[in-house]
Amino acid sequence: MRPILVEIPGLGWELQSYGVAMGLALLVAWFVALRRARRDGLPSESLGMLFVFAAFAGIVGARGLWLAQHPNVSGSLFNLPAGGLSIAGGVLTALVVTAIGCLRRGVSTAAWLDAVAPGFAAGLAIEGVGAFLAGSEFGRYVAPGDFGYALAVRFPAGSPVHDYHEHLMAGLPTFTAELSAPVHPVQLYAAAMGLVIFAIAVALRRRRSYPGQVAVVVLAAFVVSRLVIEDPLRFDASPELSGMLRLSHVSAAGLLLVLALTAGLLRKRALVERPS
Repeated sequence: MRPILVEIPGLGWELQSYGVAMGLALLVAWFVALRRARRDGLPSESLGMLFVFAAFAGIVGARGLWLAQHPNVSGSLFNLPAGGLSIAGGVLTALVVTAIGCLRRGVSTAAWLDAVAPGFAAGLAIEGVGAFLAGSEFGRYVAPGDFGYALAVRFPAGSPVHDYHEHLMAGLPTFTAELSAPVHPVQLYAAAMGLVIFAIAVALRRRRSYPGQVAVVVLAAFVVSRLVIEDPLRFDASPELSGMLRLSHVSAAGLLLVLALTAGLLRKRALVERPS
């Protein structure tokens, strides 16, 4: 864990690991998106500004939804602590702003999202590393002998994980005053999945059969990765509805259905517009 990445000598400024990771994630996503936009013949300068607007709106949306989901937590909409963002709110807000911006510019939203998708996946990987360094978005407790114990990590005193175990899970056998109990390194799982999704996006771009296909596949892979890997292993997993059925399962099923319908419509439109 390294919440403070570096302190600037003489100024006393501390660069937060999570803040640096978020900035780097956005920069990489912006660079990748514009590079692919140029290859696709899209107006990269105009779309570059749209990316900035959508990214800012997405961050505000992510923070706003997180605050709405945690009404007992005080915080500012523009204060962005590690772990204080809802990625679902960010993605949905950014998509809405992107769609409006593309419509105003007369650019295909599907084509631009195809250019953005690989950078989005790369950004997920970088954000996961930043969350791990900050000790936020941490995983569930892993007892010796449980699944995943060989990969479990422990965080030092003063970390969010240590505080959580000390105050809300008192009595864990492996907890000490210096180290938290072992937890799943779910942030690194998320980072690894981001790299896998990035590889899928890059490979699919060479074979896509209709505009929007890369974006749909990347979003679907993201939903599945959170459903299968992240949500079940996070300390703040979504609540159970019945038996092993969780709220995240229902929402993920709904999102995947929407993405499947979107893919069908985009494929059908491409067939209609394709010259005979």
